[in-house]
Amino acid sequence: MVVETRYDYIYYTVLDVEGILKLLCDAGTIREAMRETNETIREQIWIKSLNKVFKNSKDYTVNNFRVDSAQYCDDIKHWCHRNIQHKECPVFVQYNESQPVKNEGEGHMFDLYEEEEQEEEEEVEYYSPPPDGYDGLAGYGGRL
Repeated sequence: MVVETRYDYIYYTVLDVEGILKLLCDAGTIREAMRETNETIREQIWIKSLNKVFKNSKDYTVNNFRVDSAQYCDDIKHWCHRNIQHKECPVFVQYNESQPVKNEGEGHMFDLYEEEEQEEEEEVEYYSPPPDGYDGLAGYGGRL
């Protein structure tokens, strides 16, 4: 039996200017970000910082989240409404307990994805046919 969901759930975290400053302090990248004048590179530093904070978090529920991209949004509530109409339901995630959940107003939205845990591959032993002229167990020195 397959359960269909009505929406595709997409994870985000939203930070305003104060939230980004706190993030940079938490990640230890504030000096690097303040020296940078290029907005694109500064945004990459924010993404790198958020990935670092998610990865090093003691909260196991956020350890597997990684940032995919970032965008600025001036009306988050309207943006959410528009996405829900297109069957995409945004889910807002905190990178730590002190971060407020921001789902209206303006801010920088970081698009998240859940990183899959690497499973160890089992070593599979494949059957190889016996050499020409041999068949069955006799080919491998076995008896019937």
